Amino acid sequence: MQIGLDASRANNDQKSGVEWYAHHLIRQLMKIDSENQYFLYTDKPLEAALKPSVNNFKEAYLKWPLARFWTLGRLTLETVFKRPDVLFVPSHTFPLIGGKKNVITWHDVGYERYPETYTKWELKSLKQGARRAIKLADKIITVSNYTKKELTRIYKAKPEKIEVVYHGLNHSRYYPIPKESVKSYLQEINVSLPYFIYLGRLALRKNIVGLIRMYNRFREKVKQPHNLILVGSSSSWQSEIEAEIKLSPYKNEIKKLGWLPTEKLPILLSGARGAVFPSFYEGFCLPMIEAMACGCPVIASTSSSLPEISGGAAELIDAHDIENFAEAMKKITEDDEFRQSLVNKGLNRAGDFSWDKCAKQTLEVLNNL
Repeated sequence: MQIGLDASRANNDQKSGVEWYAHHLIRQLMKIDSENQYFLYTDKPLEAALKPSVNNFKEAYLKWPLARFWTLGRLTLETVFKRPDVLFVPSHTFPLIGGKKNVITWHDVGYERYPETYTKWELKSLKQGARRAIKLADKIITVSNYTKKELTRIYKAKPEKIEVVYHGLNHSRYYPIPKESVKSYLQEINVSLPYFIYLGRLALRKNIVGLIRMYNRFREKVKQPHNLILVGSSSSWQSEIEAEIKLSPYKNEIKKLGWLPTEKLPILLSGARGAVFPSFYEGFCLPMIEAMACGCPVIASTSSSLPEISGGAAELIDAHDIENFAEAMKKITEDDEFRQSLVNKGLNRAGDFSWDKCAKQTLEVLNNL
């Protein structure tokens, strides 16, 4: 069977959740599938980690002169003239013409629930993509049962058309880092205070504005200086986040580090007092599981898929409840028994996820079309 796989997101230089999902999935499929023939469609030459290492995987570099519309333009042309048996798109956009059979991974529908946190262009693109996906896809993979329910409720997708496959976890990267290594890196980036960390895209739907207010309240309760470290690439509406930081009486303790190489993330997670994920909406929240794997206690919101994915291993609080979120941060800081309990539960929960498991379940979907 010939499988065309959109590798463009996996090939991004600065990866977040969706990009890492596609990246690890492709690498694992190379390890476990020697039967099917894969063509890795990409808008620029594949990075070294994605270069085919086995004979049944081929790079398909599809040049395109425009900054946008690679999927709708160039990938569409490819599927018109070289139609694969199966087209698999592990992100949100199908080309206009698919394969003989089509599979897409739909990660979330946050744009339907919180449209005000997206630009007009993003909304139009995602909504059009969703309608095309529902129409074209023979199977839709979702990353949580919550997202499956959202697709059936909002888009009237047939439940039997949807398969739930959880993200995996790179256990060779995410594990508790020794204190000396943590200390060395913190000195390098000039962090000397205890700190809480947020890891993920800096988007309004992630409730970053609310997180800053939670941190302010936490610092009113706990007089000892702390850092709030925000790690992740910027998204739309950054001015609102920046304005909230400037308003904070503790703005000098808030560090916005931007996107960091993946090898640095386990170090920061391992050294943190706790990780905070107060999102309004998540399809999965891979950084939450990565934090758990590093022995970092997690506080998260009760929104969307977070209760399902955390599996009882995080302290869950309503995303709008600034007071109780701050109180949980205070408790992690002052109550060693409570903190260690979250650490132990998180390490155990993280063991439930692997990219090998994710790839095997995905391959089963592709083979059973």
